[in-house]
Amino acid sequence: MEETISLEELFQVLKKKALLILMTTIAGIGLAAVVTFFLITPKYDSAAQLIVQNNQAEGANTNLQNDINGNVLLINTYKDMIKGDVVIDAVQKELQNEYQYTYSNAELKNMIEVEQAQNSQMFQIVATSPEPRKAATIANVTATTFQEKAEDVLAVNKVTITSKGVVPSKAVFPNNKLNLLIGAVVGLMLGVGLAFLTELLDKTVKDERFIIEALELPILGQVSEISKKELYENRGATAAPQGNKNEKRGSRTAPTRNRKRV
Repeated sequence: MEETISLEELFQVLKKKALLILMTTIAGIGLAAVVTFFLITPKYDSAAQLIVQNNQAEGANTNLQNDINGNVLLINTYKDMIKGDVVIDAVQKELQNEYQYTYSNAELKNMIEVEQAQNSQMFQIVATSPEPRKAATIANVTATTFQEKAEDVLAVNKVTITSKGVVPSKAVFPNNKLNLLIGAVVGLMLGVGLAFLTELLDKTVKDERFIIEALELPILGQVSEISKKELYENRGATAAPQGNKNEKRGSRTAPTRNRKRV
């Protein structure tokens, strides 16, 4: 025998288990908040912006558009150089000598990224660190080091730092709002799943319709529900006559005891 569940019954299950769903949603938000604000280490980034100019010698007949296209393509080369050993080794030594920041080459390469806007001659050196001041220092030291090395290694005419990295005030990781939203969605889904699971595993008979439609059995009788208050009142009513009977017995024996004393 197949069982079908109507859309109305689904809504009834959700309505009946609304408190459970609400509790799991709140629990999901709470767990996400604990992980986000107490367990995950926030990270900050700072960016130094540069532009590299590779002009032709004086008197050469050049096309300005070709020069720009060539400079844009060369940025990929600049990216490789910035994250190469020539620049990273120099950055590591300066950070250790000037700022007492001790990092390995691998750590610095993971902390530094080079970003470029599409079809732009300008690019950014972005440094990420758990400490805001260190992020700005690493970005600026890397930009200055590349400025010094690029003119010698790549034979470019000019590297200009258009803006230096500043100390960030807001963390870029984690995304607090997104994490809390994910926690709420996961908690909500878990609550809905538990609601339907508990309803599916509940095999108790809840109404007479189940007996008639599912079991196809006749109903022989019904017992109405009695609240605790009504149950206590009924018990008190049955106990009261017995107490009155004892009182009557006491009233008949009392004169007898008085006569014996006399």
